[in-house]
Amino acid sequence: MTKRFLSLLFALSLSLTSLMACGESAQDAPSAPAQTASADTIAETEAAEETEELAQDDLADNDFGGASYIIAGLSNRTTTAVTSSELNGEVINDAQYNAARAVEERFNVKVSYEDIASDDSAMGTAIKNLVLSGEEKYSVTFGVDTNQITQALNGMYHNLKNIPQFNWDQPWWIDSTETISVGDKSYVASSYLSYFCLYYMRLFVINKSIASDLGLELPYQKVYDGIWYFDDLLNMAQAATADIDGDGSMTDKDRYGISYGALYTLQSSSGITIIPKDDDNMPYINLDAERALKYLQKAEPLFLENGYYGDNSAYGANFFSNGQSLFCYCNLREVVNIIRNSEIDYGFLPAPKLDELQEDYMTVATDVYWGIPSSCVSQLDMIGTVTEALSCQHYNFVRPAFFETTMKTKLSYSEDDSNMLDLVASKLSIDFGFAYQSNISAMGSIDDMINDKVKSDKVASTLEKKRSSIEKSLDKILTAYDELP
Repeated sequence: MTKRFLSLLFALSLSLTSLMACGESAQDAPSAPAQTASADTIAETEAAEETEELAQDDLADNDFGGASYIIAGLSNRTTTAVTSSELNGEVINDAQYNAARAVEERFNVKVSYEDIASDDSAMGTAIKNLVLSGEEKYSVTFGVDTNQITQALNGMYHNLKNIPQFNWDQPWWIDSTETISVGDKSYVASSYLSYFCLYYMRLFVINKSIASDLGLELPYQKVYDGIWYFDDLLNMAQAATADIDGDGSMTDKDRYGISYGALYTLQSSSGITIIPKDDDNMPYINLDAERALKYLQKAEPLFLENGYYGDNSAYGANFFSNGQSLFCYCNLREVVNIIRNSEIDYGFLPAPKLDELQEDYMTVATDVYWGIPSSCVSQLDMIGTVTEALSCQHYNFVRPAFFETTMKTKLSYSEDDSNMLDLVASKLSIDFGFAYQSNISAMGSIDDMINDKVKSDKVASTLEKKRSSIEKSLDKILTAYDELP
């Protein structure tokens, strides 16, 4: 057989496999158009398929007469993370392409993507304009998390809980979707319609060579045993911090225990949640000054004395890639785009537990949420069906292409590191206070108390001083949800 024939045969089998994976029956699956795929893509996709049993949706077959399903997003965030219009031999891209084509064949639709804005602010304006004009062109719109929450509160999106095709028990729905909902209403969501939930999850990256040179034991076993604590992180960071150039002061020429950009998710990973939810999924205020105090007492020496902070989120990863820090606190995006290109022998670790009272590790991520514009009224059945089907396809094929093949195979250098990535991803969450900070007065100044220079001896008074404004803002949010359809 020629390579060309093998490629055609593979593309056909992959499309049919996709149809069977998320459909009800392989017997009714239509033929897919032949496309070429690289040998690497073939091997990697087959390996991903063998890793775990494929999930299946419970959607009824339907013919939507060639309807257009257009995803809208930002050119600087969502262009490559949602879908693909052509094969190029890259495993994630080709998994996206085949997923979209499988859904098109199954439901007789046309799936495509358009950039409609170049930055977060412009995206908000674009969404508002298309909804107010009654535009139904775009089935789903993506945007940065905090901006999307604002759009939802302003009535720009449908209540996703009213879309009958969505089965919230399916594994492609991310837990953070429930976290950012209120009561029985959910207007924006995170699902494997994209892989952003993994791309933006926070973790610690460790320089194994520095640890070895200093005689520091890699703390994998502590993680396995559930005893990887903030104090352990601090002790290792203190041991690594050194005035390398010997000038008597710590500058960007020296070595630090940790480099970082943003810390707001680490606070939540330590269990400092200002606005938790009750059993009815309703948010309430819980200013736990005692736990916040413990966090600050441990975090202050770690980051103010043994850490190096850059003025943007990527700077910590750049600093780490230069071999100037033992740890880097960052997200997977920075591992993929920066750290992987370095000569560093690195490994992965979850955010440590604050203390023995914290039952489990917690991974906090930011995200890029999507919603269905409230102006879309004539084809909601099609939008609900295709969104659910694509989420299923992406869970089965794009998620393993990114996480299993790219992160755990190509960018991990030991079984321990692959295990750490699994653990980090299994604890994924989002903090309600962070997601709604644009609509909760004073919230933004306390969800990152270290960077905002809230001192430990002032934490109780700081929290109490801001209680009233937080309560008023939360009341407005709850009133808005009451009034939304």
